Amino acid sequence: MRFQLSRRAFLATSGAALVAAHLPNLGAAQPTTIVSTTNGPVQGISEAAVSRFLGLRYAQPISGANRFLPPQKPEPWTEPFVADRHADTAPQGPEPVDGTPVTPAFAPPEYVSAGDDCLALNVWTPDGAKNLPVMVWLHGGGWQSGSGSCAIYDGTRLASRGDVIVVTINHRLGAHGLTDFSRILGGFWKDSDNLSVKDMVAALEWVRDNIAGFGGDPDTVTIFGESGGGWKVNTLLGVPSAKGLFHRAIVQSGPLTRFHTPDAADDVARKMLAALGISENDPQALSHLTMEQVLEAERAVMAEIPMSMAAPGFPSGFWPVIDGTFITRHVHDPDTAPANSDVPLLLGQTGTEFTLFMLQDKAAYDLDDAGLEARVAQTFGADNAPWLLDTYRSQFPDYDPSGLWFRMFSDYSMGAWSNTILDVRSATGAAPVYAYRFDWMTPIMEGKLYSPHTIEIPFAFDNVTTDAGRIMTEGGAEAVALAQTVSEAWVNFAKTGKPAAASLPDWPEYTPETRQAMHLNVDSSVDTYIDPRAFDLFKGLLWSRAGLE
Repeated sequence: MRFQLSRRAFLATSGAALVAAHLPNLGAAQPTTIVSTTNGPVQGISEAAVSRFLGLRYAQPISGANRFLPPQKPEPWTEPFVADRHADTAPQGPEPVDGTPVTPAFAPPEYVSAGDDCLALNVWTPDGAKNLPVMVWLHGGGWQSGSGSCAIYDGTRLASRGDVIVVTINHRLGAHGLTDFSRILGGFWKDSDNLSVKDMVAALEWVRDNIAGFGGDPDTVTIFGESGGGWKVNTLLGVPSAKGLFHRAIVQSGPLTRFHTPDAADDVARKMLAALGISENDPQALSHLTMEQVLEAERAVMAEIPMSMAAPGFPSGFWPVIDGTFITRHVHDPDTAPANSDVPLLLGQTGTEFTLFMLQDKAAYDLDDAGLEARVAQTFGADNAPWLLDTYRSQFPDYDPSGLWFRMFSDYSMGAWSNTILDVRSATGAAPVYAYRFDWMTPIMEGKLYSPHTIEIPFAFDNVTTDAGRIMTEGGAEAVALAQTVSEAWVNFAKTGKPAAASLPDWPEYTPETRQAMHLNVDSSVDTYIDPRAFDLFKGLLWSRAGLE
């Protein structure tokens, strides 16, 4: 069975419908003291013992000649910049996503729109913070959409614990961020490769140079992200110039192992020029394009390069490229890139990722035993179906047939990539590796989503009772307790390089021999990440279908 993944559904981590507010009213807001930065003084808002600084520019707008250049440092200022509003989101398509039950949680505030003044970040810090660990969030939405200003990413509650500073960032997306003209045009555009990732490095450099003024420790920085944000964390693990800018890494449901080859990236760049009507021999018009013109060309190019489940996790469309300098090799293929191999890693995914992506397959949410068996035989082969069904029924006796199908298909389509990264990364022995599965099932949509893609985000941010969090979890006592546990584990990992929480058993390191992971739920336990025999089958099928050994 071949599944074609809707690009719009895959990018469902960026918002469409709006929530009324990020948080309940927590008390009167007051201006913060003025903080000096390398660009100039800034002043935020303090509320309920947390100070927030929104829309701090780490680079100039991407308009005009900056459109396809690396991030340029802002012009300095002398008067305090009042950081009380989010900056633009990065330019992205006008039709955000297909609607899903969780989509409204990912909306930015009503006043925020896409625009060129988007290279900015947001900081939440406990009042009186001194030398605290810093957690830098890389937003989801693939490489094409999303924003660090989404409601569910609000850092107030995580920072209110008093022991961590939260940063979210925006960076260029899609054609703006990942069209590489460096080889086919050269000259003025010789450094146009991997701009999205170069933006992230520039934001991390800003954190290194400025976060101490907000009470943070620049030598204890964790990068974390979900879905496309997980892709970005993996990418930065393979970037030599990012070394030393972060010291821990958390990948949530975002396995990525490979980058574009130069030839593949050049093909995309030529398609972009054709869609823009610009000749390789006269490229000056690139410096005079509007955001809308680039987005229109991006849509035309993406229509030629649809995302397919034939080879999930592999490069397609606008994607980072091995340029020989900034990125020199694949990050986890065939082994771990040495650039940041000494960074402790926490990696995992939810129990049934693909319940969020297959909403149009209505029959999948109401399977009986016969329907499950038919799908398993068609997807994984009639010879494999009996033992595979026995394995999953034994391991998940409380799952109904639909739940078993989504668990199995999610392990195949995403888990095989995640498990491969765990194996490759842990084999180096250079830094500890920890694994998790988030198995808690949300009651929304009558429970039919089980443990969908994105569901762990409000738990990591301790946002289950915010307006956005209740959209995803309904905010019940069970969710509140688990959020306290998960956010504590994430913060302890940021502090020490090992995830831990008072209510959890000891979290073992992942090794290819033991394959152990923390299964996060109301009653969390340590168990195998994926059944080894099932993993071998899933990986073999995926690698074969992708034409790899």
